[in-house]
Amino acid sequence: MTSSSSIGRRQFLTGALTTAAAVATPGLLAGCGGGGGPSGGGNNQASGSVRLPNYTPYTGVTPDLRGNPQGLLDAFLKYPEPAVRATNAAPGDGGPVSAFVLTNSPVPPALGQNPFWQELNKRLGADLQLTIVPSADMPTKFATLVAGDDLPDLIVPALFTPNGLPAGTANLPAWLAAKCQDLTPYLSGDAVNEYPFLANLPTEAWRDCRYNGGIYGLPVPRGVGGTLMMRRDDLFKQLGANPQPSNFAEFREVCRKVTDARANRWALALSPLDFVRQMLGNPWRWRLEGGQLVSAYEGEEYKQALADVAQLVKDGVVHPDSFSNNAPVKKWFNAGSALLIPDRYTAWPQFFAENIAGPQFEIGGMRPPLHAGGGFAATWQAQATNNFTAFKKADEGRIRALLKVCNWLAAPFGTEEWLLRRYGVAGTHYNMRGGGPTLTQAGVSQTVLGVRYIVDAPDVIFVPGEPEATRKSYEYQASIIPTAIKDPTLGLFSDTWSRKSGQLGTIINDANNDILSGRKPVSAWDDIVKQWRSTGGDQCRTEFEDAIKNSGD
Repeated sequence: MTSSSSIGRRQFLTGALTTAAAVATPGLLAGCGGGGGPSGGGNNQASGSVRLPNYTPYTGVTPDLRGNPQGLLDAFLKYPEPAVRATNAAPGDGGPVSAFVLTNSPVPPALGQNPFWQELNKRLGADLQLTIVPSADMPTKFATLVAGDDLPDLIVPALFTPNGLPAGTANLPAWLAAKCQDLTPYLSGDAVNEYPFLANLPTEAWRDCRYNGGIYGLPVPRGVGGTLMMRRDDLFKQLGANPQPSNFAEFREVCRKVTDARANRWALALSPLDFVRQMLGNPWRWRLEGGQLVSAYEGEEYKQALADVAQLVKDGVVHPDSFSNNAPVKKWFNAGSALLIPDRYTAWPQFFAENIAGPQFEIGGMRPPLHAGGGFAATWQAQATNNFTAFKKADEGRIRALLKVCNWLAAPFGTEEWLLRRYGVAGTHYNMRGGGPTLTQAGVSQTVLGVRYIVDAPDVIFVPGEPEATRKSYEYQASIIPTAIKDPTLGLFSDTWSRKSGQLGTIINDANNDILSGRKPVSAWDDIVKQWRSTGGDQCRTEFEDAIKNSGD
């Protein structure tokens, strides 16, 4: 179990993978790394000076519920029918396009046995040559790829997460400058208009592609909705429980009310540490005060949250197996063994797709109240990107050809192109039911090629076949985003953080679990923070402060 939110887990994972690959290939690419240039935030001092692509929203599809510039996503109650045909011809020239991608699903059938892959090649006008790697194998596979210096056209490891580092490299900005294409001439300002679907990507997502004073990748955007506390509304109603506590005491009370171990039912699938931290006004990672960064871990609010959540664990309202590795927390939520779970908004449609409770299944969102009452607390904004994709250095003609293919891959929701890319061919890979596509077994196995991690359209709020669930998700996000707080380091780079985030995260997570499970007292936290600072936390602080000063934002 981890007590961190999903946005935190992704950052910790980045560092963990980096560390694993660095161990496998010590010193890899040191020649273009930290030894020959400035270290830390200085490697990226000029990032803020680049002019990002001008944002031109796609207007070919009208959402049912419109988002806003603050980060509220558009919502669709059903997939537009007929879907809009957004392109007139295949973007490719018939030649190969190679990419190194990951999958969190079983590896799909190879091209010769995969009708979806064949149809995608046809629509692209390209021979997609994909190296599809399970996420668990990514550190070793990517380190081997880089060590051999035989890079594909498109480099799409999960390790290219924002603020993150490709496995085994000593310094991300220097590695990008040495091996990857500066896309600034093709995408900066109005230049992006040649690729209208890339121009449709939100500005905030492009900030994570800035390195060395240029644009070094294409973003895979995600909404900034952050971690939500999802609630089984059908079961809350059945039990007559308060769906929206007004303070921590009421939250504890409702957790105790809905828990019944004899009925195999607990309030929480995971310890709600981040939820309680938000009640107390504790930041996600950093708070900026007078130009200085203060870590969330250094605040008294963090210790208070640890004490409160340790009490909840002692109360027995957290699922007793949640401290196990790879605990099936989402299955508990779907089965009704846990009635509350923190997760990203992207899990909302996943829960409905895996619904086993029948038509009465209903999800809502619980907002964090101020700890002592008197209103709602602010939530945290999430990272605006999932990852970004770098291009191998090539001549102008080749780069433009690749950008045309990637532009097609970024076709927006509501288009034929999006529907094909995500769901495949109607009748073969999916069927339309209740206004939304539902994958067939062939669709489940064949469509997980990993191309959505090359580049993606802006996310939308959409639960296929469940318009009311879509509306509730939209309304929940609309309630939290106006006051959501953005971490001051988002979109900025720290070399130490990119190398040590996994190690630093392990220090924090292990201590959290020890304290929450009662193995250590809350008073042990001060020593943990000292260890975190000396291991790299203070150096991360310095590098991020330098990056903030030079960001130009």
